[in-house]
Amino acid sequence: MTHCELCETLLEKAIWKNRFFYAIDASTDEFPCFIRIVSVKHVAEMSELSESERLYLWRLLETLEEAMRKFLSPDKINYAQFGNFVPHLHWHMIARWRDDAYFPECPWGSKQRTFDPRTTQERRAHTKELLKALPALLDAVELPA
Repeated sequence: MTHCELCETLLEKAIWKNRFFYAIDASTDEFPCFIRIVSVKHVAEMSELSESERLYLWRLLETLEEAMRKFLSPDKINYAQFGNFVPHLHWHMIARWRDDAYFPECPWGSKQRTFDPRTTQERRAHTKELLKALPALLDAVELPA
């Protein structure tokens, strides 16, 4: 296997992990709450996971979405799974607001406006509270039988 950023460098930066998946805080000033859920297994596609792992991943994503909505009250949550540049299964979960720099475009689309640094600071503060609560929330998700 060639170098995989998700198997090596980013795994070390996990904010939560277990034997199947881990989470990374990929937030930026433009996207103050951007979390990735990554497969520990080096697989490129969902179909390479067992059925129970796929169900478990979906439950993790739903739990993360619910937590993002509770802590941040965004206008929308974006789910994205590509793997074109890094063929290692991972999901992007991004809290979105109507006043963010790219809305209604996707995060990889055309910038629509500048973002307000004060709003970003406030949203990052809420994200920090989410990040504190997230390990316990994700640990509570049960692996399907």
